[in-house]
Amino acid sequence: MKEYTISEIEIGMRESFQKRITKKMEDAFREISGDENPLHRDDDFARDISGGKFQGHVSFGMLTASLYSAMAGMYLPGKYSLIHSFDELSFMNPVYAEDVLTVMGEVVDKNEDLKLIQLKIIIKNQNNKTVSRAKVKVLVMK
Repeated sequence: MKEYTISEIEIGMRESFQKRITKKMEDAFREISGDENPLHRDDDFARDISGGKFQGHVSFGMLTASLYSAMAGMYLPGKYSLIHSFDELSFMNPVYAEDVLTVMGEVVDKNEDLKLIQLKIIIKNQNNKTVSRAKVKVLVMK
């Protein structure tokens, strides 16, 4: 876990990490969220409803989005973070179980008086396709 303080953070700083999405993670998210939509568990339904665009069931978008929390809470700024808000959040391509996602965050704005930074975060799959992106405001508590 990183421990950047507001005085150490500079515009342009970057961090990244990778995470494999597993069926076990999907099952846990389903249990926590209560989302039983067949798009997220039934391969045939997902292929049918998408006209063959989806290769199988699609992982939960909000499971993918939980990686934004990991970026802020573990990497940039890390220990002293508190997510304030999301200015933008988009899902561009489906994520499937066993996809390996690369999460890349960059500091694009900083207000030292408010102890607030803005991160631009992009999540790409193993084929280098962007699956999600967001701009996240994060309070840096120290």
